[in-house]
Amino acid sequence: MASILLDGVTVELDGVPVVRGLTLYVDDGELLAVIGPSGSGKSTILRTVAGFAPPVRGDILIGGKVVTGRDPSKRDIAMVFEEDSLIPFLSARRNVAFPLELRRLRRREIDRRVTAEARTLALERFLDRLPHELAAGHQQLVQAARSLVRKPSVFLLDEPLAHMDADNRRRVRAELRLLQQGYGVTTMYATNDQEEAMAIADRIAVIADGGIRQIDTPLAIYREPADTFVAGFVGSPPMSFLPGVVAGGIVRVAGTSLGPAPAIPDGPITVGVRAHAWHRVGTGGIVATVTATEHHGDHIVATVAAGGGEATVRFDDDPPASGAEVRLGADRVHLFDGSGQAVAHVDIDGRT
Repeated sequence: MASILLDGVTVELDGVPVVRGLTLYVDDGELLAVIGPSGSGKSTILRTVAGFAPPVRGDILIGGKVVTGRDPSKRDIAMVFEEDSLIPFLSARRNVAFPLELRRLRRREIDRRVTAEARTLALERFLDRLPHELAAGHQQLVQAARSLVRKPSVFLLDEPLAHMDADNRRRVRAELRLLQQGYGVTTMYATNDQEEAMAIADRIAVIADGGIRQIDTPLAIYREPADTFVAGFVGSPPMSFLPGVVAGGIVRVAGTSLGPAPAIPDGPITVGVRAHAWHRVGTGGIVATVTATEHHGDHIVATVAAGGGEATVRFDDDPPASGAEVRLGADRVHLFDGSGQAVAHVDIDGRT
């Protein structure tokens, strides 16, 4: 297997930078999810590693060896694309076998490897079907089997589950993760679905405008986002942001204390709170008016007008109706400066 290093990589499209001076390391055997909104550059990063989008500056290293400028076929990588790339007139079996046939392996060895991959991905009963006879989830698994049957050093997945329904996405991503762990193959997984990334990744790189905003474990990114972009992109529902102030070591929103602040200067601050971190209080707290509600089975998610802004609040018990007035405190707040950079993540009992 092999590590991946993008060392100061800039990639341009029609003279416009889409990846800007990017330095990114993926450890041997790690699954790194690359997430960001459409147009952020995440797919270009994978295509650059694969050799399909050459950098104008910087180098790509795989297993410690520079592969910049090397033909994609010489990089020992396998890639699964968002679009269906199966050969339409070949059965699933022949699609999986195709890269081995190009290598002119013996038929017995080809059959052994194809059968093993099909068994791992529960595809055995679909092997004799043509691609158009397969559901989207099975098509993607056939693409994965075709890529992994070659036993590559690096596995790249570019939004492989984008066209599946929710149930198939959950099932297929679990199978892909088990497969990746079983092989121990170094993997980069591009997606704009942050829930998907949180579910399968060892680490996540959050990308915006062709650069890294934060790279860390899923839990660390969720609990301690580096800036307002990451905080708003990672988490469902997104974090709410309200104008606030730090005064005398206290975080205040609309004149109401939310709790102690760490040692940061007094002055204006942006206060971020996740939906589940709000709680009702009998007295005090921020006065909020419910403007809309969404039912999610055992809880509701309400939009409220509060503190000179708008917030999203989860209510598990006795949910208020639209138009109701509630008083809210918070269990944990995230504080951001005027440039949107995080300056503190504070539990209300004082732990940071």
